[in-house]
Amino acid sequence: MSSETVAAEVATARMAFREDLLIEGSIRLGDVLDPWQREDFEALDDPAHRHAYLERPRGHSKTGDAGTEALVELFLGGPERALYAVAGDEDQASLLFKDVCAKLRRRPDLLAECKVGVDTVTHKPSGSVLTVLSSDAPTAYGLRPDWLCLDELATWRGRDLWDALWSATGKRPNARVLVISTAGWDKASLCWEVRQIADTEDDWLLSARGQCATWVDPKWLAQQQRTLPPHVFARLHLNEWVDGVGAFLTAAEVDAVFVEVLPHTRKHFVGLDLGTVKDRSVACVVGGGPEQEVVVTAIETWLPPPGGKVDLQEVEQGVVGLVRSAPAAAVIVDPWQAVHMAQRLRVEYSITTVEYPFTQSSRQKLFARLLDLVRRCKLKALPHPELRKELLGLEVRQTAGGWRADHKRGGHDDHVVALALATQRLVDFMAAREAQERGDSTDAQEAEREARIKAQTDSVKDRLRQKYGATEETERRIAEVERLYASEPDMARRHLVAWLMADTYAERLSRSRGLPGRSPLIDAFESDSDWDARGE
Repeated sequence: MSSETVAAEVATARMAFREDLLIEGSIRLGDVLDPWQREDFEALDDPAHRHAYLERPRGHSKTGDAGTEALVELFLGGPERALYAVAGDEDQASLLFKDVCAKLRRRPDLLAECKVGVDTVTHKPSGSVLTVLSSDAPTAYGLRPDWLCLDELATWRGRDLWDALWSATGKRPNARVLVISTAGWDKASLCWEVRQIADTEDDWLLSARGQCATWVDPKWLAQQQRTLPPHVFARLHLNEWVDGVGAFLTAAEVDAVFVEVLPHTRKHFVGLDLGTVKDRSVACVVGGGPEQEVVVTAIETWLPPPGGKVDLQEVEQGVVGLVRSAPAAAVIVDPWQAVHMAQRLRVEYSITTVEYPFTQSSRQKLFARLLDLVRRCKLKALPHPELRKELLGLEVRQTAGGWRADHKRGGHDDHVVALALATQRLVDFMAAREAQERGDSTDAQEAEREARIKAQTDSVKDRLRQKYGATEETERRIAEVERLYASEPDMARRHLVAWLMADTYAERLSRSRGLPGRSPLIDAFESDSDWDARGE
């Protein structure tokens, strides 16, 4: 039998194995493979390609196909082979391992041949072992790999692991390497270096795909294009190598924000960015305008004196004034900055405060929302030189986890952050109100409502502790109400509000059920129609 015939039979067997794997929903993989996926798999089976570099946009089954190929090598690669699948970090490695294990669970006949460990899968008939690692593993020197799969190479933080693994491929005959990643942003990076190797070496396959997956929703993709900076969208969704830094907004987009006359607004929120040493403190009030517009109605800035710090008491009084004059439904703060001021606003002034913790993902969400509003011309403000300067000075930097919008070196983004905090809350409120008017809701909107009720309940409990003392009896009565209405947090909140308003249980019960006896405190929480609609 000729070598060509043997190679063809091996390729046929490998493809048949892939096609019979079951993906989520117990769907046969062969029934849903896109043509470009099949082309890549067929190229991997070509003996001319010992190594391969596959580059795909986000959402194009990189981890899924890496898991599929790992199982092909484990079951059909030969006896006693050492296989390693390496991801960018522990979380990505976990996703890869879960994909492999899920495919095995959907095929009990395959699972019966395997022993699954914490991060290993052993194929008992052949003795081959698949080990899943992360690129931040302490060392890989001493490994003798027969097959390597390197997932999301563009996110790897260093090159030590690559050097150890690539230099080890000579230890075993016919050792193979598969790299699968999205395009990067740094042509001095390891990922670009490996890509160039694949492009120039004869025994490497280089396959770079643009946006081609049939399962990607065009509407979702259009939303991504609106809410991501252009070069970030080009890298993640078009799979194009881009520069690492770019402008967040164009001058034309920023200029369109500022108008001479503001439209009428309703339902206001205050965003507070608190700086105490070098940065300024800024409070920004936004209200809902016509056609789902976000309108900046007021901005107040506090500067630290030379060599001094911002007067937090002055900031506190200023925020209280803004809330009262708007009037605003809540103040949104970063708890890392303003947890103590938020507590004082709740206890001393009965002002609802909402904490928005800053993480990489929450910051991305904040700025993506702002970008979408600006691009759709839904953000309006009176001319404000500092806000305009900060918007124009925002840059987007590519990071291993995606992207980060930040000010240029030596610049500020205090006004933008305060605006973004208030805007996030207002847009979520308007979306929830619109859904309620349509008679539907989404998981995100329900989560927003639950967060609002929790923030209001926490504020009421703080007021109760102030009124009746932070005693065991007070805590017991609060706990009793929350226990009675554990499945109805809004009703628990209403009973606590009624308790705060009156001293006798009869009065509390009466007012909690929407009967006469409203107070300014309740007015701060909800409108007449909201209160009446929730009455029993």
